[in-house]
Amino acid sequence: MLKLKVIQINIYKGKYLAQLIDFLNKESPDVITMQEVTVGGFNLTGDLSANLFEILKDKLKLNGVYHGDLELTGSPGSTFGNAVFTKSKIKKSRVVTLKKFKSVTLDELDGRSANEIRPQIPRHMLDVLVDAPLGELHAISVHGAWTAPPADTKENLRQAKLIKDYLGQLNKNGEPFILGGDLNMPPGTKVIEMIGSVSNNLMHGSGFTYSLNPKVHSIAPKNYLVDYIFTSEHFKVLSLDVPEVTVSDHLPVVAELLPVIATKQS
Repeated sequence: MLKLKVIQINIYKGKYLAQLIDFLNKESPDVITMQEVTVGGFNLTGDLSANLFEILKDKLKLNGVYHGDLELTGSPGSTFGNAVFTKSKIKKSRVVTLKKFKSVTLDELDGRSANEIRPQIPRHMLDVLVDAPLGELHAISVHGAWTAPPADTKENLRQAKLIKDYLGQLNKNGEPFILGGDLNMPPGTKVIEMIGSVSNNLMHGSGFTYSLNPKVHSIAPKNYLVDYIFTSEHFKVLSLDVPEVTVSDHLPVVAELLPVIATKQS
């Protein structure tokens, strides 16, 4: 039986990088969608010169694509963004811009100005066309707009519509996709319902009620579910888990999928 194992994880700027690498190597996923992948001064690894994308690609022995569009003021080359990793050949990739903004300081991102600045920072979808054994598929990583507390806003609804329209076009073309993301929004919000209207939201009805690491995340006691995997109709779920492992301030979402509709073969 030809299965596809997918992991969605926001990596918290590499705070638990060694544990993350160990976990991912043990899980051996076919596709990883990842957010808060950082280079340079954004890193929480203790090494402000490290390129976390290149380290992960090397240690996991996977192919990958990274796009960092949030830049650090006064630190050329320091970026923050999304990545996709895969065991399979990568045919091409595309960045879909959701929001543009200026560079930021660390204080603006994480300090006193965070509530004002974070909702404005750059956001994008990273779409990687993967030549998987089961056929071509779009592996998409997205980091949704942030608000505190999580609530539908004009801006995150605007971004959600861009995501919806993009997935809708893939559906129209009959192109299989898997989208993993930290959407920064819980179930029942219009943002999540909008994306789920053109995809299968694996978290819906799963019984999982939170994806923030209760041992690490500052707002985890509020039990927010913000991490998701969405798929096109080409897949059904064999298994789904949100293991409570400390590899980030978020928990990974781990899905095993089975193709149920034929996909394009290269």
